[in-house]
Amino acid sequence: PVPVMHSPPKKVTQKDMLDWKIPPCVSNWKNAKGYTIPLDKRLAADGRGHSQVVINDKFAQFAESLVIAQEVAREGITARIKEKERQQRMDKDRKDDELRQLARDARMMRTGVAPPAAAASMSAGGGGVP
Repeated sequence: PVPVMHSPPKKVTQKDMLDWKIPPCVSNWKNAKGYTIPLDKRLAADGRGHSQVVINDKFAQFAESLVIAQEVAREGITARIKEKERQQRMDKDRKDDELRQLARDARMMRTGVAPPAAAASMSAGGGGVP
C-alpha cells in the first residue's frame, strides 16, 4: 500500500483548545440536566413578550386596497355570470321559438292548411323580414 504522508504532530496549546471548543447545544426545551422547561418560562426567557408590536400605517392602506380589489373582482365575476345566464336564456328562448315554428308548420302541412304568408315566405327562401 501507498504510505500516507502526515505532518508531524504538534502539541495543542490552551489557546487552540479554547478556539476549537464547541459550546453545548442551547435548547429552549431542555436544560443541561435534561429537565423540560415549562412553556411560560421559555417564553419569558425568550423576551418576545417584552417588545411592543408596531404596525406600519401603510399596512392598513394595503389591507384596505386588497379588500376593495376583492369586492371589485367579485362584482365583475357576478356581472359575467349574470350576462352568461342571460345569453343562455336568450339562446334557449330562440331555439324554443324555432322548434315551435317548425312544429306549427309541420301540423299545418299534415292538415293540408296553407301556412301563413310570413311563414311561407320564410320557408320559400325569402328569409327574414317580409
